[in-house]
Parts: sequence; C-alpha cells; structure tokens
Amino acid sequence: MPGISRRSILRGGLLAATAVVTTRLAGTATASAATASRFAVAYNELDITPHVPDWPSLWMGGYGWDKRGASASAPPPAHPLRAHCIAIHDNGSVNVLLRVDVISIPRDVHQELRRRVCDERGLVGSSDFMIATSHTHNGPFIGDTHPDPKVVLNVEDADVDAVNGSTYVFMDLLTDLVERTVAETPIPATLHFAEGTAEVGHNRVGLDVVLTGVPVVAVRDAGDGGLLAVLFGCATHPVSCGRVAEFHSDFVGVAAEIIEQELGAMALFFQGTAGDQDPLPQPTDELGQLLASAVVDTVGGGAFTDVEGPITTELTEIELSFAVDTTDDGVRAELRAKFESRLDGRLGQAEVRHARLMIGQIDSGTLPASIPMPLQCWKMGGLTILGLAHEVVGDYHVLIDALAQDLGVGNLWIMGYVNETQCYLPSDRILWAGGDLHVGYEAGWNDDPWIAGFGSGMLSYGWPSPLNASAPGSDPASPDSTEARVLAACEGLLG
Repeated sequence: MPGISRRSILRGGLLAATAVVTTRLAGTATASAATASRFAVAYNELDITPHVPDWPSLWMGGYGWDKRGASASAPPPAHPLRAHCIAIHDNGSVNVLLRVDVISIPRDVHQELRRRVCDERGLVGSSDFMIATSHTHNGPFIGDTHPDPKVVLNVEDADVDAVNGSTYVFMDLLTDLVERTVAETPIPATLHFAEGTAEVGHNRVGLDVVLTGVPVVAVRDAGDGGLLAVLFGCATHPVSCGRVAEFHSDFVGVAAEIIEQELGAMALFFQGTAGDQDPLPQPTDELGQLLASAVVDTVGGGAFTDVEGPITTELTEIELSFAVDTTDDGVRAELRAKFESRLDGRLGQAEVRHARLMIGQIDSGTLPASIPMPLQCWKMGGLTILGLAHEVVGDYHVLIDALAQDLGVGNLWIMGYVNETQCYLPSDRILWAGGDLHVGYEAGWNDDPWIAGFGSGMLSYGWPSPLNASAPGSDPASPDSTEARVLAACEGLLG
C-alpha cells in the first residue's frame, strides 16, 4: 500500500475497512410520537478491534518507552474494542455522543472527525457532537502528533506511516458509524439520571481525592418503558490488564458487556477525571463486575431524576500556557541548551528522542506557545454534561463540582478525555509537587521545573515544558494559572 503521512491527514481517509455495525434499534417512530416524548433515540455499536489486512498498523498506545504491538496471528480478544454512537433527537434537532475504546485522540484527528461529521456531511452541529474515549491502554496507537510514536514507541518512519494508515481506517469507520446512526428512524424515548457508587480505584499519587461516583443515564422506550440503553461512567484509569500484547477494552469494557447481558440493553461507557486515579490491584474481570454491579443496582433501585429537553449545547476552547514563555528568544535558547544536555542519553533514550524533537522545533520556529483545550457543555432539564479534553486529574472534579453547587447547576456529569487528549491536566497542588518523583509524571516535571521531566507525561505527549501553575500556596489560583483558566471556562459554560 502507499505510504501515508500526517501531511495528508486533513484531506480525508485513503483507506476503507469492512466492518459490521450492530444496530440495537427496534420498531419505528412517528413524528407525532417523537414530539410527544420530546426525545427520540437511535444507537449503534461497532467492533473496532484492529486486524490485518484492513488495519496497516497493530502498534498499541498506552505505555512507553519502546515498541508494543498486538500479534497479527492472535485470536480475536475476549473483550473487543468497541465504538458506540447514540443520536438523541430533541424536537427537530439532533445531538450525537460518540464513545470509543482507544487511549486518546490527538487534535488533528479530532478536528478531522468534526470536519467530516459537522461540516462536510452536515450530520449535526459542531457543539451538538461530542467524542469521548475510554482511555484503555490496550487499544491502537492513533495519530502521530501528541503523542509522537517515534518518541513513545521508538519506531521508524515506515511504522509511523502504518499508524497513520490505521488512523484513516479509524476515522472512516467512526464517520460511517455516526452517519448511519443519525440517518436511522429513532425511537421515542425518555431519559433518566441517577448516580451510584463503586470503589474500583485509588489515587495513585497519594492525594486525598478518590472518585467513587458512577453516573448513570437510563434511556427508556417512551411507549412501554422498556430499557433501551444505559450510559454509565466512572473515573479510573483502564490499566488493569497491564502491558499485555493484545487488544482489550479493560475492565470498563468488561463492565459494559456484563451490563448488556444482565439488562438486555446497550451499555455505553464514558470516562471521568481519571488522570490520577488507578484501579485497585484486582483482576480485570473482578473490577468489571464491581462496576457493572453498581450500574445494574442503580438502574434497578436508584433515585432517578427525569431528564427533559430542550438540550442546549456549547463548545469553547482555551489556551493552556506553559511554565515558561516559549515565544521569548532567551527562553528558547535556554530550553535548547537544556535539551542538548540530554542528548548524551544519561536520562534514557526516550529523553534523547524527545530532546531531538524539541530542538528541531526550536530551530525551525515551530515550538508551540501553548496547548489548546476544548471544553463542551450540554444542558438539559435535570442533567448537565460537562466534557473536558485531556487527562484531567481528580482535583478538578472536586473543584468543578463545588463551583457547580455554588451556581445551582443541579445534577452534573463531568467527563474527561473528551474530543481530544494531548496532555495531562494537573491541578495547582500537583504542579507544585512535581519535584516529588511520585507526582512528577502527572505534573510534567521532576528534576527541572522549566522543561518536560524525564519519564513524565509532558515528555510522552511531546511538549517542551510543564503547564503554568500559581505561586506555591496561592488560594485562590492566580488568574494566569492552568487551574484558574480551566475553572473560569467551566464557570462560563455552567453559569
């Protein structure tokens, strides 16, 4: 097959793959019935587990710092990677939630998916289209920007071309899934929200925030009340499988399958602010059962709130500044010298690869000045969904929840890893603690607060410097800090 590079990624996919879309749609809906219940839904699932020959690459995302891929001869996984799409028709308009079992979607892939779905095909308005990833660490490597497969996987140019080839397959399949779902005649439905609890994780950096909430939306047939679909979530890294060389949806995928078996309805998982939340040291299937039981129990006996239209949506974007001003000539010169000092390999070969990438950007004038962060909000009667890009740490769940209570928001579902995931989003106190190697990965620095720390998240995602923090001990956060900018954007969306 011809080589494919990211230079052509925004011109659309060059590959097509054969796949089966499973539709969980029964009966038909009339216009009058849809109006009477206000909501109507259509929903589909798709197995996106990479396989040869349709997917050029079987390289896997999720762990560094060397090559990791699935075997081309391995049997299909017991828990395949899936994509789900639900289209919620709201009295003439349509809102689409797309969720996918991959670790992350970089910015250019997110933008291309949004261009295809919203601009090229006109299937849905941009703020009415939300993409979420489960963050399983046993899915395919998507894209070649943040993270850069050369830095994280230590692969060659041909491997990067293969990764991009699979990225085109990925985008083609998801675009088709959305188009099929939006085109179907929806079922008049009612939506209901409740929140259960499940203790499946712990705070891996030793902080006091451990998130146990399990938000649940039950989608029911407006006619007979039968359960059609369940949307559920938690905030815990799907890394219980470890570094296995096979694709796997991890414990959140196991939970979804158990829920479907027990309730007879499609189950769609959405990840929360899991940046510093790891699963308990229990087998994957046990963790999946724990989460599934919480969802099943909530559906069976939870205190549900009716969710009503109209749905109002907003999509905005902010810029996250680095700890240093990378537009300043003196700063860039000092950064260059610091990265040059890593070329001797004393810190590791991943650090050498990253240093070469950064030096190349400095020399070519392409060193980024900030990291963009999309934020998205869907407001309904009885429920607000807030979708945050990147690997958001648990502190933000607590801070945003308190902000929402002050604003009188009511039921709030906070999702992380939404639309694009290109870095960790640390809070002030995690950034302050970066010099502690136990916290340095999420903070993005350890030995030197100026540059991306060795073995840190900012190095794996391919950025030059940690994000900007308030002065240590500041309360509230200073206006130019990462924490303050994120909270101000959330306040604007929720207010």
